[in-house]
Amino acid sequence: MGHLISLVVPVYNEEAIILDNLAAILRAAHADWYELELIAVDDGSRDRSAQQIEKAAAMDPRIRGVSFTRNFGKEAAIHAGLAHAKGDAVVVLDGDLQHPPELIPTMADYWRKGLSVVEAVKADRGNERMHDGLFAHAFYALFRRFAGLDLKGHSDFKLLDREVVDTYLTFPERQRFFRGIIGWAGYPSAQIPFSVAERAGGTTSWSKLKLLRYAINNITSFSSLPLKLVSLLGMATLAFGGVIGVLSLLRKFEGKAIDGFTTVNLLVIVIGGAILISLGIIGHYIARLYDEVKGRPAYLIKPSKKTET
Repeated sequence: MGHLISLVVPVYNEEAIILDNLAAILRAAHADWYELELIAVDDGSRDRSAQQIEKAAAMDPRIRGVSFTRNFGKEAAIHAGLAHAKGDAVVVLDGDLQHPPELIPTMADYWRKGLSVVEAVKADRGNERMHDGLFAHAFYALFRRFAGLDLKGHSDFKLLDREVVDTYLTFPERQRFFRGIIGWAGYPSAQIPFSVAERAGGTTSWSKLKLLRYAINNITSFSSLPLKLVSLLGMATLAFGGVIGVLSLLRKFEGKAIDGFTTVNLLVIVIGGAILISLGIIGHYIARLYDEVKGRPAYLIKPSKKTET
């Protein structure tokens, strides 16, 4: 066959479904002209997902498991999977079968024709709740506005050439946004539309608060525009205060002074709110710098079990 394609599957609290799903992924991804390996990364699951991955690896030598010491997040799981992948090309996909593994042979065909990146893009978001869809559209619109990258419909379901993987692994940043970095890199790519399938058991672990934090972190990872908006906010607040001041003076000269208590309250609320918002934006960027400067690893892997002698 000659070629090896690695499949990277992040796993979190999927004990009930992961054994069958890993087998289903390998069956669907099979083709005659390449071999497969599958790296299942357990992201510190609280259930027995890690044990199920070990069981799957014992049943199929193409499967290898990587287990974190605790939950580090999906981005860290993708990073670890790419670091452990040995293939000439690597496919990242979810373990709940919402990323249809039947597309992998088609993605591999595009790669064989010379493309460095093959992206599966959501043409239909499936049975997604309305407010989840609105949140996703708002995030992609803001990301396009702030970072200048159009990721609408993009997912983590991608095939990457070995050169792209090696380049991705050289990036020094600790907090990553996988699909954003690949989009920013600008390698020759193709897009394949897909419809999000029903989740094969279990429920999503993403709460609204986690999604909001994830969105804010990803936007600020790729854009310093919020920091520049602080200056605009300051100028707008100064202009508003100036207008209030001029109106107050005019009314004073006309002998119709504005109620001082109301005016002072208004100015304190506006200026105080602007200052606090500005400090919050600056504080967020300082916190990200603090995390990066510490230089701690993005994830820690459980040590392998030692054989007793």
